[in-house]
Amino acid sequence: MSSSVVNITSSNLDAINALKYSQNLFIQVWCLTMFSFGTVGHILSIYVFTRRSLYPNPCAKYFLASAIAGLIVVYTLVPLRLLQYVYRVDAFASSDVMCRILSWFVNWIKTLPSWFIVLACADRVLCSSSSATIRAWSSIRVVTRATPLTVLIVGLAYVHIPFFNRVNTASSCVTDSGTYATFYGIFNLFIFSMGPPVCMLIFGLLAIRNVRQSVKRMAPNTTPTGTQNQLQHRQKATDRQLMQMMIVQSMFFILTGTPNSFYFFYSSAISNEVLDALQIARLNLLASVTAFLTNGGACMSFYVFTLSSQLFRRELIRLFNCHQQIMQVIITVTRNNQIQPI
Repeated sequence: MSSSVVNITSSNLDAINALKYSQNLFIQVWCLTMFSFGTVGHILSIYVFTRRSLYPNPCAKYFLASAIAGLIVVYTLVPLRLLQYVYRVDAFASSDVMCRILSWFVNWIKTLPSWFIVLACADRVLCSSSSATIRAWSSIRVVTRATPLTVLIVGLAYVHIPFFNRVNTASSCVTDSGTYATFYGIFNLFIFSMGPPVCMLIFGLLAIRNVRQSVKRMAPNTTPTGTQNQLQHRQKATDRQLMQMMIVQSMFFILTGTPNSFYFFYSSAISNEVLDALQIARLNLLASVTAFLTNGGACMSFYVFTLSSQLFRRELIRLFNCHQQIMQVIITVTRNNQIQPI
């Protein structure tokens, strides 16, 4: 009897250690992947969205803001989590002040990219409306005001975090348990996990409806000139490409954000159950996978844009062609300077 108990305990211990190792390995691989691919991707995205063909477009401005916020996520949140979970260097637990400030900051900054995509979706609804008054809201003037306002609102929405996070006796930065833990879970569910994807889906469907209705509307009586027709065709092509990028990006945020929401519902449903060490280790692994997946939308948007938009790929090709031409000029000048007159 005692031998059986020892064997079961040993087996459980091996399984727990294997789960912990898998958790650390996943976090390490995921963070290093997000850092390397996110750095390259966001820098290239910033280049594309600042090109002449896209820079004046309001939707592209929101994509640019999302890329900049995503780059901040890559250089702050990802290294902090990698050091915390893999290398056991916890900047959050260095003091109560750091715990409160960093907890507020990482929640604030990781939420911004998804809400900028929501604004891009809303802009597509505005610019595809049949009302000229509503279409006027799709403008650079609105973008320059909506972008900093969104940054401020999201930051203020998480202002309660510093008051309920502190370093405990085990030298870990934790959130207060009890009522606030439940409130934070529901709040984060609507603000980060489910709120932005649902808004993206709603605005995306509205934009598609507006586009379909615009196709059915009668053409104006006056026929535009050749130059006007070319400009209108080019603008419509750009709008279609941005619409396609917006829809695919929305789906990507939904796929990466919803697993964490399902985990929240599942963990809430079993919160009153008594769990053994093996079950807790499994839940910790599941929590890490779903939580770190939510950062995928903020870090990998460039690759979603590249796969979904011919316009985006064309601007990238121009970048590499321009770089190749510059290198050829440099090589030619260098060779000419090496030729000395006799």
